[in-house]
Amino acid sequence: MKSANNALPWKRLWKIGRPFWVSEKRNIAMLHLVAVLILLSANALLAVFVNYTAGHFMTAIEQKSITEFYHYLLVYIGAFLVVTPVHVFYDLMRTRLALVWRKWLSARLFSLYYSDLAYYKLSKNNEIDNPDQRMTQDVDSFCNSSVGLFISVLDAVVNVSMFIGLLWAISPTLTYTVIAYSAGGSLIVVLIGKALVKLNFKQFKVEADLRYSLTETRRDAESIALSRSERIALAQANGQLDSIIDNLMSIMLVHRNIQFFTGAYNRLMPLIPAAIIAPLYFKGAAPFGDITQATMAFTSVFQGATIIISQFSGISTYTAIINRIGSFIESVEALKAEDATAEKQIEVKEGAIVTFDQVSILTPDLSKLMVDNLCVSVSEGQGLVIRGADGSGKSALLRSLAGIWTSGSGVMTRPPVADMLFVGQQFYIARSTLREALGGSKVDGGIQGTRYHHILTQVQLPDLVKRCGGLDTPQHWRTVLSLSEQQKLNIARAIFTRPKWIIMDEATSALDGETEKLYCQMLKDHGITIISTSRSSNLSYPHEHQLNLSVHGYWEFIPAQTVTKTA
Repeated sequence: MKSANNALPWKRLWKIGRPFWVSEKRNIAMLHLVAVLILLSANALLAVFVNYTAGHFMTAIEQKSITEFYHYLLVYIGAFLVVTPVHVFYDLMRTRLALVWRKWLSARLFSLYYSDLAYYKLSKNNEIDNPDQRMTQDVDSFCNSSVGLFISVLDAVVNVSMFIGLLWAISPTLTYTVIAYSAGGSLIVVLIGKALVKLNFKQFKVEADLRYSLTETRRDAESIALSRSERIALAQANGQLDSIIDNLMSIMLVHRNIQFFTGAYNRLMPLIPAAIIAPLYFKGAAPFGDITQATMAFTSVFQGATIIISQFSGISTYTAIINRIGSFIESVEALKAEDATAEKQIEVKEGAIVTFDQVSILTPDLSKLMVDNLCVSVSEGQGLVIRGADGSGKSALLRSLAGIWTSGSGVMTRPPVADMLFVGQQFYIARSTLREALGGSKVDGGIQGTRYHHILTQVQLPDLVKRCGGLDTPQHWRTVLSLSEQQKLNIARAIFTRPKWIIMDEATSALDGETEKLYCQMLKDHGITIISTSRSSNLSYPHEHQLNLSVHGYWEFIPAQTVTKTA
């Protein structure tokens, strides 16, 4: 996988930008772009007209022509009245185009991130930091910068095209001068500021790292408080803040060097047209208004030709954003390509039972064998408890069953994913209402409401509806409930939705043995087949198959009849 700083930004820009302009949004995007271009052209034409008017206005003053003075004054005022709404709608359409693009691009990245377990696999990739920021804040900056820079460059080209002829008519010498002056200044600024791209890329990373660290503190507040780990968390936050400030200082020094040059460079620019045209005026070879007209035309050409100077900071930031989003897309695509070409893959089939036929399970990096040549079959209604010490492969087996880990060999048969519910130690669901957390919908009605209360009472959460402000009050469940309550809510969700199979990875670890037995019996009474893991050697689930795992991939399968006799 390529490093974020080594890829060509132009290739990445094409990869990020092109899909939007050929997507289902291309028509509305083109309408916005055409509107922007029309307003841009109108703006440029008005600028030429104002320049022309300004020249005659100043000449009227110099010649003390009252009639001409008031005529061009009124024309001047009328032009500005037209310029204002053109500017307003020009900015409005630019912003609308950026917003349409942002919505489409973020949605596309979300789709990539949440498909084929990319979010899970990228969590193991240290090169792609803070994917959340890349898909949101970086996308916002990319779309605004893309539209802004494209329009700025186009505006510069239009203005140079419009004014270069006017400037040439006034003075060819002045035309050659502005071209040479602009090119030389742009080259010097690029040489001084080339380090900004790398520094801006790093700035996005360190800023995002600090935000993520502070978010972790909020999430793990209780653990930090119980272990009195405030000093560790504080030291980490301060260290990340130091990195941010150090990098900003480096950026500041580069900007200082650029400003040393551009300060004198820009201040000298207004003197050049006056220095070249004034001698012509003194000789009577040019009217006084030509000085004003030449200065305005020179300035317009200069500003267009030196777009790289005025936009250099934005361009360097834009390049860093392109690399961040581009490397994210490339990483997701690389994951999909690796999945398609991987040689050591467990073959997965759908069926009515769970079967492992000579299945060997490897870690995703292929470095360790977790389970070797497993041959086990579990029919619906029988259930299976998987036991073993930490690191023996219990979770690896369930991850393979869920399709998260696919590295290995052999053939695995499993029910359709829609028939299975996978639960872990902690309850996961996005911020939601209690009704939604249990698998219900907003149109359930009163009869279903009674069912919710009944199920919650069964799992020893009779007051949860009252505690949470009713069935339809959104909550962050991991912060509202204790671990044991989260596990009870998982059981309630299974009873409510009634999947054919429930796969539990130590999902009752916070409950005592008797409660564990009670809940498992509830699930069985509702026709749900259980496959679960446990560290304990005490058999909590009677009449189930038992699979004992040990290190180095060894395993022992005890059928239901044998388990019953020894229980």
